[in-house]
Amino acid sequence: MTRSASTLLRTALVVAGLAAMPGCDPGSPAATPRATPNRQQLLALGQEWVQCLRGKGLTRMPDAELTPDGYLSFPPADGYNWKEDLSKRKSIIDACKSIEDRYPADAFRPKAQLSADDLRKLGEYAKCARAHGVPDFPDPKQDGSFDLTGTSVANGANPALTDKVHQACKSIWSGKISISGGGGKK
Repeated sequence: MTRSASTLLRTALVVAGLAAMPGCDPGSPAATPRATPNRQQLLALGQEWVQCLRGKGLTRMPDAELTPDGYLSFPPADGYNWKEDLSKRKSIIDACKSIEDRYPADAFRPKAQLSADDLRKLGEYAKCARAHGVPDFPDPKQDGSFDLTGTSVANGANPALTDKVHQACKSIWSGKISISGGGGKK
């Protein structure tokens, strides 16, 4: 075998080996970016839902956004808990349900799919909460939730303290905070 034929064969084997590795095949899901035109359509659908909610009275509803990995998100602004507010307004939910029903199954990040970076940020959020008035605030569990059992805020916290922690820590984590062991959800 000549040297150029040998080099060509080695190159072909390396390329074949890379194509066999997960994420290296151009058609594999890991190699496909999530921000496809379908994701842009999802963003438009999310914004349509937001406009409906605002038009029906949920005027502080945040804009729809796509997360870096292509999931639909409605990040809260200025500490406004739109989910809690919306949950108290069944008529608005019902009025905009036809739009919500059009979301594809993969519109939102699956609950079980917390990234390592998200878990790290939630750990930093816990440290921030401890530094700003809740010294026994727990570290997050593997699913990203906080178990408040046995803590000073297990049965709820003073709203002023909750606001203080939120204001101090929202730059670290502004997403959903899942709580168990009392206190409910924030």
